[in-house]
Amino acid sequence: MTTELAPQLRGVDPDLQILTAQGVSMRFGGLVAVDQVDFSVGLGEIVGLIGPNGAGKTTFFNCLTGLYQPTSGQVVFQGAVLPPKPRRVVKAGMARTFQNIRLFANMTALENVMVGRYCRTSSGPFTSIIRGWKFRREERETKEMANQLLDFVGIGSSADHLARNLSYGDQRRLEIARALATEPKLILLDEPTAGMNPQETRQAEELILRIRDLGLAVVVIEHDMRFIFSLCDRVVCLMQGKVLVEGTPEVVQSDPQVIEAYIGTGPAEPEGTEPDGIVGDGGPRNA
Repeated sequence: MTTELAPQLRGVDPDLQILTAQGVSMRFGGLVAVDQVDFSVGLGEIVGLIGPNGAGKTTFFNCLTGLYQPTSGQVVFQGAVLPPKPRRVVKAGMARTFQNIRLFANMTALENVMVGRYCRTSSGPFTSIIRGWKFRREERETKEMANQLLDFVGIGSSADHLARNLSYGDQRRLEIARALATEPKLILLDEPTAGMNPQETRQAEELILRIRDLGLAVVVIEHDMRFIFSLCDRVVCLMQGKVLVEGTPEVVQSDPQVIEAYIGTGPAEPEGTEPDGIVGDGGPRNA
């Protein structure tokens, strides 16, 4: 991603995989949180990761991004095995947001985004201390990019506001802008619409589609099923740390195993009837 936010990649090709997780497991003592998960993301693809609470979604994200070292399995990104080190994962081109907002509350929105950009700068400690020409150039470029990203996510007018004074929805957008500042090729969003009203949710969906239009691949954890099924090219459902089902939104939302995992087994249906899927006329049924 350049300072003009030009696309890094061209087109959408799900068969050209940018990320592949092979047999990833994560155990905490006797608890198996993620169990032999195979997972892939194609070029320019939006993949949804769903599952009931406790299914292992965020733990799996942590394995992908180096916060956890998987007990077994490996993560391959752009053809290279990723080490379990968050900084190296980010430099390789993978960024994420968190389920719980993690901003620098006493820094401005602009400063928060600039922090994300520093993984792409090369000024050493001495040059930074004396504010040499290289430091000043990179600082100017970083500020320009941060302002562009704030405009891109729709909060450019709040650049000088402290992060803690932003609305909840704007804080979510600020986290996405900071992740984009790392110049990723793949961005992972952990419940980006949690706590949002319907209008904010629609804005979030539009933003994610615009991020994909930049050429990035996107993986989204979300409990809002209507959001997931209208946004994603492909959906993967986890259940007790294992992949329960994977496929297009149409396939996943009508799968009997997914319906049972989310809404349980109710009274027997009359003979000859089929379940309508997770998203019915009454709106999304959240896990």
